[in-house]
Amino acid sequence: MPDSARPLPGQVAVPRDIGFVDWFFDVGTWTDKGGILDSLWETVLLCSIVTIVAVIVSVPIAAALAHFGKAEVSTTWLVSISRAVPTFAIAALLVPWSLRRGWGFEPWPIFIALLLLALVPIYLNTYTAISQVPDGTVDAARALGHSETSILTKVEFALGASVVLSGIRVAAIQVVATEPIRAFLGGDGLGRYVRDGFGQNNDTLVIGGMILIGGLAALTGLIFVLLERIVLPPGVRRLARQQGDRTR
Repeated sequence: MPDSARPLPGQVAVPRDIGFVDWFFDVGTWTDKGGILDSLWETVLLCSIVTIVAVIVSVPIAAALAHFGKAEVSTTWLVSISRAVPTFAIAALLVPWSLRRGWGFEPWPIFIALLLLALVPIYLNTYTAISQVPDGTVDAARALGHSETSILTKVEFALGASVVLSGIRVAAIQVVATEPIRAFLGGDGLGRYVRDGFGQNNDTLVIGGMILIGGLAALTGLIFVLLERIVLPPGVRRLARQQGDRTR
C-alpha cells in the first residue's frame, strides 16, 4: 500500500471494495479493539458527563433567577450569542490553549465546547418553565405559608418539570449530534468513522458513521421521552399537553 494511502495511527482501515452491509454486520467491526463498541462507549461517556454537568450548572441558576424575576434581558442576550458562535470554532480555539497547558488535544477543548452548547437550552427551558407558572398558583402557595424555597421546588419546579426535561432532551440530542467533531480535532468516538471515511475516500465508513451518529441521537431522544413518562405524574403531563395545545 502506498504511503499516501496508509491510514494514520488510530484510523479505521477498511478496504474500499467492502460493502456496507458486510462491514456493518461483521462481528469484528463491533467487538474488536477500537471497534464500534469502543467508539460508542467513548461517545456515550463524554456526552453523558457533559449533559450531567450542564444540568447541575444550568437548572439551579435558571430556576432561582426565574423565581425572583431576574435576568430577563441577559437571557435574551444569551440566546443571541449562543446561536452566533459555532461549537466547532470554540473547540478549535481551545485546542492551542489546552496544548499550552499540557492537557493534549482532548478531552478538554471538546468538553468545554459541548458544555457551552448544552447549557443554553437547559437554562432557557428551565427559566421559561419557572417564569410561566401562573402567578395565582404562586400567590396561593405563599398564602399557605410556604417558603420561597418550598414554592420553587414543590410548586414551580413541579409544574414546569415537563418543560425542563424537554430542554435537557434537546441539549442531550444536540451534544450527541455535535460530539463527532471531536474526531476532527484529534479525538475518537463515533465521529472517527466519518473522518476516516473522508480521509480514505471510503463511502462505507462515511455512511456507517452517519448511521451510528444518527441512531444514537434518535435513541437519546427516545430515552428522554420514556424517562418523562416514568418520572412525571400523569397530571403534570396532561397539564403540559394542554399548555402546549394552547401555545400552538
